This record gives sequence, C-alpha cells and structure tokens, in this order.
Amino acid sequence: LRYQSAAELRADLKRLRRDTDSGKSAAVNAATPLATAAAAAPAPTSAASVAATDSSSDTRIVVGVLKRHKAGVATMLAAVALLLAAAVFWQFRSAQALTESDFILLTDFVNTTGDSVFDGTLKQALAIKLEESPFLNIVPDQRVREALRLMDRSPDQRITGTVGQEICLRENIKAMMTGQIAPLGSRYVLTLSAVNCATGDSLAREQVEAESKEEVLSALGSAASRLRGKLGESLASIEALDTPLEQATTTSLEALKAFTLGAEQRAKGIEEESIPLFKRAIELDPNFAVAYARLGAVYGNMGEWENAIEYKKKAFQLKDRVSEPEKLYITAHYYGTVTGEIDKEVETYQLWKRTYPRDWTPPNNLAVLYGDTGEHDKRIEEARAALRLEPNYPFPYANLGFGYLDLNRFAEAKAVFEDAVAQGRDDTVIHIGLYILAFLEMNQEAMQRQVDWAKGKPGEAVMLSLQAGAAEYSGKLQEAGKLQQRSMQLARRLGRVENAARTAAFQALTEASLGNYQNARRQAEAALAIAPASNVQKIAALALAWAGDVARAQALADDLGQRFPTDTLLNARALPTIRAAIEIQRGNPARAVELLETASLYELGGGPGNLGRASIYIRGQAYLRLGKGDEAALEFQKILDHPGLAALGPLRPFAHLGLARAHALAGDTAGARRAYQDFLALWKDADPDIPILQEAKAEYAQLR
Repeated sequence: LRYQSAAELRADLKRLRRDTDSGKSAAVNAATPLATAAAAAPAPTSAASVAATDSSSDTRIVVGVLKRHKAGVATMLAAVALLLAAAVFWQFRSAQALTESDFILLTDFVNTTGDSVFDGTLKQALAIKLEESPFLNIVPDQRVREALRLMDRSPDQRITGTVGQEICLRENIKAMMTGQIAPLGSRYVLTLSAVNCATGDSLAREQVEAESKEEVLSALGSAASRLRGKLGESLASIEALDTPLEQATTTSLEALKAFTLGAEQRAKGIEEESIPLFKRAIELDPNFAVAYARLGAVYGNMGEWENAIEYKKKAFQLKDRVSEPEKLYITAHYYGTVTGEIDKEVETYQLWKRTYPRDWTPPNNLAVLYGDTGEHDKRIEEARAALRLEPNYPFPYANLGFGYLDLNRFAEAKAVFEDAVAQGRDDTVIHIGLYILAFLEMNQEAMQRQVDWAKGKPGEAVMLSLQAGAAEYSGKLQEAGKLQQRSMQLARRLGRVENAARTAAFQALTEASLGNYQNARRQAEAALAIAPASNVQKIAALALAWAGDVARAQALADDLGQRFPTDTLLNARALPTIRAAIEIQRGNPARAVELLETASLYELGGGPGNLGRASIYIRGQAYLRLGKGDEAALEFQKILDHPGLAALGPLRPFAHLGLARAHALAGDTAGARRAYQDFLALWKDADPDIPILQEAKAEYAQLR
C-alpha cells in the first residue's frame, strides 16, 4: 500500500489542499498512508503544499501545520523520507543494473504464436540489436555451445530459462535475458526481461505490442533500445548507436529466418552448409547487407577469394543500412579483400577497437593482417589481446601460435596449439600448426596424429597438401603429386574449386623450380582452367615466368595490376616477384634486383597465395647471375634462418643448394662443400630423375 513514487505523494497533498480550501473534510483516500496522519488531528484551517515550485506563502502555511501537528506529521515525514530514499536507491540500482564487464546470456524466445518463423529468428535479431551497444556484452554462441558440451548436453539444445540459469551459474555470467512473443487478437505482444542470474532479481523489463506480423521486428528493436538504458547504458551512447532493427537486418521475417539458420550452421563450424541458407536470405531480401557480409566471410574462410570479393563488395554498397559494428566489419573486410588497401584496413580496425573495446574481432583480424605483412611481433600482441577478450574460439590461439612459429619460437607455439586442443578449441588451423611443428621436429608419429584427426573433416584436403609439402621437402615428387591430386579432388568435391586451382598452381611452381619446365607450363594452364582467380593467377604467372613462358606471365601480371591497382601486397610483393623472374629470363638480373626492393618490406609475411619467400629466393638467383656470391648467400641464408616461414615444400632444400652455389662463386670452397652436402643429405631418398638434383650432384663432384 506504500506510495510507489514521490509524484503520487505530491498528488495526494494537492488533493488535501483542494479539499481543505472547499471546506470539506481533510480526510484523504483511506488507502493511503497520508490519510492516517491527516485523520489523527483536526482539519487544518489553511492549505499546505510541499511542491518545490509552490509560493512562499504556501511554504509558511506548511510550516505552521507542522508546528501544530507535530505528532501526526512526524510519522508522515518519516514515511516520506523513507519513500524518497527508496526511490533514489531503486533509481540508482536500475541505472547500475550491469557494468561494462558483465555478460548477458540470451535465451531462446518463448513462442506461443504457433508461427515457426519466429523460432530462433527473434533471438538472432535481438543479438544483432544488442551487439550494437558498446556497453553490453552478449555471451557468444561458441561459449554457450562449449558450456552445454561440458554439461553433457547437446550443443544444439534449446536454451530455455532453466537451462540458461544453469549455464549462467556454471560460467559465472551476471545476467540472463529472456524473450516471449504471444498473440493478442491480430496483434503480437513481445516481452523482454533481464534478471540477475545469481539472485533471480529483475534487472529490467520491457513489453511492447506490434500491430501486425510485419511490425514485430520494429517493435522488438524499440523494446531492446529502451532496455539498454534500463540496464545502465548512457542515453548519449544509445542515441549515437541505435539503428532501427529492420534496417540493421531485414524487413522480411522469412529472410531473417534463413539467415538465422545459416548462422546456426556457422556456429557449428559447418561453413559450407551455411552458404545456401545465406543465399536464400538474399533471394528473399536483395538488400540484406549482413547476409552478403556473412557470405563473403564464409567464402574467405574457405579460401574462395573471388566469391568472397563479390559478396563483400555488395555488402559494402549496402553498409549504410546496417548497425555500427556491422558497418565496421563490412568496411574492414572490403579494404582487406576487395581493394587490398592495408592502411585503410588497419585504420578501420583501430576505430572498431576504440568504439567497441571489448570486442575480440578487431584485434584478432589485426593479428591476421600483421601476419600477412610480416609484422609478427604486432601479430603476437594483437592475438594476445584477442585471446584475453575471447578464449572460447580457436582463432586467437591460431594467430598467437603462428606468430610464435613465424619467429622460430617453436616451444611457445607448440604450447599455445596444445592448450587450444586441451581447452576444446579444436579447428583445422590448430592442427595445421601442430603438423608443421611436428615436421620441424621430424616427429613422424605426431605428424600422423594430425593427419588422422583431419580424416573425414573439411580440413582433410588441407592436410593432404601439407603431406605433399613434406614429401617435396625430401624430393619425393611422385609421392607428393599423388597427395596433391587427392587434395584437389577432395577440395572440388567440397565445392572449394579455387583451393583446388591454387594447389595445382603451386604444383606448377614446384615443377618450374625443379627444372621440369614443360610440366610446369602445362600444370599452370590447368590451374587457370580450374579457376582463373587472382590468387591462382599470380602463382601461375610466377611458375610460367620461371618456366620460360615470359609472354604469358607478363600478360597475367599486367592483368592483375590493372584489376587491383590499390592492392598493397599484390603491387608491392607479388607483382614485383613475377616481373623479377621475367627479367631474369630476359637476361636482366640487375633490373630484377631493383624490382624486388619493395617486396623486401613484406617478404616475411604470409597470406593466401603468398610469394614472400619466393621473392627472397629469386633475389638470390638474380645475385648469382650478377656474379655477386656474398649478396646471394645472404638471401638464401635468410630463408634458412626462418624455418617456421618455409617449413614445407622444396624451398628450404633449394636454399641450401643456392647457398652452395653462392659460396662457390665467392671462392668459399669449404662453405660450398658443406652446403652441397646439406642439400644432398636432405634429398638422399629423392626421385633420381629430377633435373636440379642431377645438376647439384655434378657440381658437387667438380667441387671435390
């Protein structure tokens, strides 16, 4: 029966004033605490008001009343004081319902409408809306799935309120948000409730009505925005970052349903199966920007770069229709994949980090970028930041592990990869790292464990390529060729056509480096026939240049330069490498060295279709043709000093051979002899008919 607000108290005091002015009884509604205090004394002869804006005469009257009726009014004042204190307390408590470090678990909506289009869809829409807030932290799907697995439940289990409570307690999550949609005639009622997981206390609640099915998303967005304020986010933050939900997603519930199903497949780690669902979402709403962005990301993760470029370009054209985090996501990926402008990509990720400092995506993607540019110390720094923010995904582990691997810090890399496996963060990229480390240790048993893990998984094709690289390192080219063919067949069966083409292009490059020029030219053209994508084209162009088909290599390089004029790594690293190989074939090694000056900035970096270490090797070859043995030796030694960057394939054995030739050219017979012996020891079991092996044996015999 107590007053629920100071406004109610003021209203009763005003009624008291009105009644006494008209000569009526001073009694007020007997259901209010004020009535008891008023009835305890004779009716006052003057009116009273406690409003701060009332006149000074009214204030004097109130003082007079208080003096005459001390006993009754004292009780009233005590009640009023408690009421006001409670009002302030509850208002403060509501404003501080959550802090910036607290997490919120979203449960599945309770849908009593009988319409399945709302199942999963409203939760997905709510997540997109709340993730727009830099204040709120939504528990990622991966963390929820991992918690369910540890609870011996299916990771696909529906998150009811009861299950959500268990997850919260297990994961020490502060709050849980539940949602409900119910029919009300032709309308719909949506209810959002946030509760404290530990106490069950209500933190905030919103209820809205939608006039029709088409208005449900708009109503949900409005409710979510108001809820953000009740949970503690500032008004300025909400006003700055509050994109209408139907604009941030789609006006079509059916399109959002398809998108939600695609997102669920991705959460399970099944990238390929999400593709038709995201495409269906786009068919239903051609302006669904986030669906284009997710498709671009899926194709990028699969190594299908031409498709990734297509969808990321379309998402960028629609970026003004999305929420702020999605806009940053789309913009960064556009610069990273479509235009290749590294400076703008870095700038976007830095802005993303400042706007959403608790989002792990920007530091994680910056780590990938720094790995591509060869800035491995920065890669490690960003990967550590991503891992602190989100330890439930494998990608920060992978970035950190490969950062250590590329810097030859093998023990630290191994510890990171093994920790990822121990924590249940299994992914193909983690096992790739473990395979490379096992190869560097020449631990056949450990290598086989990674191969066995990949069998029957989408990563099996990649693992077959790694096995082929291990065979190439030892000069077992026939074995390597069979493994690469199996890898290509499996990749094509999985729909990863560009991956298959890239494998064929690298085969051509290997053949060219071995001196099998006819095979190299044939294999390069076969790769381009499979998929003439840019990442295939640049590898094939280098193979053709090395194999002596200068005109074809030049045409491919010129086409790439015209199509991607702003791509930093293409124009600074890949194209100079191809053109340097062309100049060597033309008998201009000095020009080749000049062309490779820009490549030196990024030659220790990775990335799809990476030609970084190839640029070092070709520079070494140019110095050999210039008769500069000491300079050539420095280049080949650079490859040998970074085994983590060139663990598999024939490049490191070739660096030993190049070093032998450089020492011989410089007159260092002893050094040349050691380097020849190193190469021949690595290739002691190699296929005997390889041209470069026969040349090396002849050169070593003459040296002795």
